[in-house]
Amino acid sequence: MTMTHVVYDITGCPGLDQLSGDELIDAMRQTAHRLGCTPRTSLIDPFEPFGHTCVLVLSESHITVSTWPESGLAHVDVFTCRAQVEPGEAIGPLLRLLGGQIANTRQVPRLPPDNALHAAQAGEAIR
Repeated sequence: MTMTHVVYDITGCPGLDQLSGDELIDAMRQTAHRLGCTPRTSLIDPFEPFGHTCVLVLSESHITVSTWPESGLAHVDVFTCRAQVEPGEAIGPLLRLLGGQIANTRQVPRLPPDNALHAAQAGEAIR
């Protein structure tokens, strides 16, 4: 099993204060389908006077988006145990909606569940 966890800082996003949570969730669903993942449920948490944190729970883990319209900033988090394409190729719908540029990308190393079990059985510390 391959764990893929990538976070993106998207800057220069115009009009974030005009975006609805539903629009963000729709782009997140499109991203999930491009990844080959299965959306299960979603949560939209709007902030006043504007901005959102949205979570799309996948059968394979999650996608989150948090926006800061006053700064033109969005953070995107893609975590999956089964992606058919690289997340950078799959987040196109989100990038088009947000209208910004990727300013920072970070791949987060994650321990697959089967490795965690073997490490625990061997008495190794997992950090």
